[in-house]
Amino acid sequence: MTYSEVTYYFSKKMFIISSLFIVPGTVILSYFTIHFFREEWLLSLLFAIPLLIFLYILPEYLRTVYFLFSNTPVIILTREGLKDNFNKNEYKWPEIKRIEYKLNEGIKAQGGYTTVYLNDSEYMIRLPDIKLRCKRSDFLETLIDFHNRYKNG
Repeated sequence: MTYSEVTYYFSKKMFIISSLFIVPGTVILSYFTIHFFREEWLLSLLFAIPLLIFLYILPEYLRTVYFLFSNTPVIILTREGLKDNFNKNEYKWPEIKRIEYKLNEGIKAQGGYTTVYLNDSEYMIRLPDIKLRCKRSDFLETLIDFHNRYKNG
């Protein structure tokens, strides 16, 4: 296959599924935090901890909403390199050492992620392929194909 540019967008389906867990959970935790705050403030702190975690992920969640509703591509593959719009980074193909799929380890959720290793550092980039509107295998295959074709400049 020959491509000059391939774009990937967030999946609305995966966003809705994740929102079905995040939004109701946050509302329930907020209710219990406010309810117990008046009676037992120590117990309310236990419910507040998950809310702090939600506040930590809120900026990423809102950026995802922006990308979905503005129909902005999250990842763009070109002859020059890989552009990660979500994290506002660009990587030239010669800067990339290798690309592979890794399974989650330990007690984490099932599945995995696409990892991009850079040449001149231990730094690696994790791409959110489960959130993308495509098949994971197609994404990985296209990413590796672009890298193999254009890594020599």
